[in-house]
Order: sequence, then C-alpha cells, then structure tokens
Amino acid sequence: MKTSSLLLIGSLALGMFACGEKETAAPQPQVGLSFNTVKEAAAMGARLSAPNSLSFTSGTITLKEIQFEVESDVDSLEVEFELEQDVTIDFATGATSPDISTITIPAGTYEEFEIEMELQDQGTKPAIVLNGTFIDAQGEAHPIRFEFNSGETFEVEREGVITFAEGQSMVAQVTFDPTVWFAGVSSAQLAGAVKNAEGVIVISSTQNTDIFEVVADGLDLATDVEMED
Repeated sequence: MKTSSLLLIGSLALGMFACGEKETAAPQPQVGLSFNTVKEAAAMGARLSAPNSLSFTSGTITLKEIQFEVESDVDSLEVEFELEQDVTIDFATGATSPDISTITIPAGTYEEFEIEMELQDQGTKPAIVLNGTFIDAQGEAHPIRFEFNSGETFEVEREGVITFAEGQSMVAQVTFDPTVWFAGVSSAQLAGAVKNAEGVIVISSTQNTDIFEVVADGLDLATDVEMED
C-alpha cells in the first residue's frame, strides 16, 4: 500500500464549573480542511519540453476515509479525528461534497501533525478521474483523461512546531498537482498514446497501460499541506 498524505481534525471542547458556579470555557481553536488544485499547464522538467505541456482542469477525487492526527511531546497531547464517509473533491474548484466543517481541538503547541486519506475504490466510477489537455510539439491540443481506481491510503505530514491558540481559526490547505504525478512520462509517450473513439487519450489500468504504470508508481495524491489563519 502506498503512502503520501493529508490532514483533518478533531476533538471536543468541554464546559467547566467551579465552586458550584458554572463558567464558560475559553473558546477552543477551530481547524478546517481545504483543497488547492493546481490547474496551470506545466512542462515537466526535461521529460516534457516546450512547447509540450500538460494540464488538468476538471474532474473528481473521491475519498472514503480521512484521518487527522496532531501530537505534542511536551504536553503529552494527542488528538485524532476520523471521518468515515465518501467525500468527493471537485478538482475544478477544490470544493468538497459534503462540506468538511471545521473541528475543535485543544489549544496548545504541537510538534507533529498529519492527514491520512483513503481512496474510494468501491464506487461506480474510478476514485480519481481528471480531465485535461496535452499540447504536443506542433502545438496541437489533445484531450486527456486520467483514471485511477484503488483503495490506497495516502498521507501528508507537516513537520515543525505549530501553536493553536484559544479562539483561533485555521485552515489546513492540501495541494494536489497531477502534473507532478506525470513527471516520469515523456512527451513522446503522450504523443504516441492511443486515443479512444471520442478522440481522448485515456490513461488507465486498461488503456495506455505503459503510461499508467509510470504515473501510478509516482503517484503522490497530495503534494503539500500548509496551515493558514
């Protein structure tokens, strides 16, 4: 099983009371999850040289489970959250369905956090379906579709100390860049790929399998994660 990674969130805020008199607890940090999808055309290093370029602009990524974990060695804090339901990411917008709401975590300083997500491979369509365009050396545009269907688990980690203050709202933004997945594919391979009856280059486990194997071997579902206020 391949790992590459992600982020989520969770735990509880609780009420406190003292001397028989109820007090309101300080507001706890709120953390949300968002997705940044890279849609700009890219010439991938020496493998795809100008004017050859590749871009993906639409499609979906479907997850069946998301886990979030933060840990603090100093305060012995550990927060885990697990969401077990299908979540579909619209690649064109980065929006999720259903919406992933913010979750409360205890205030404190953490040394490590990670997001782990598992692809949905039991649906009616592949877990990843992305549509894009390959422009060859002559400047001709060719529609391309990438399909990947596997229940693999991917991880994204953020290293370094991060502090969540009382009442603070933050967003963990995860970046998907599919051109990175195609970094090992040459322009000659894409130019020579077989098209389907609709004139689309389909890269999947059953079509243009030589290219598919290269992409699958280098697949990092999430390429980066950043925390934003």
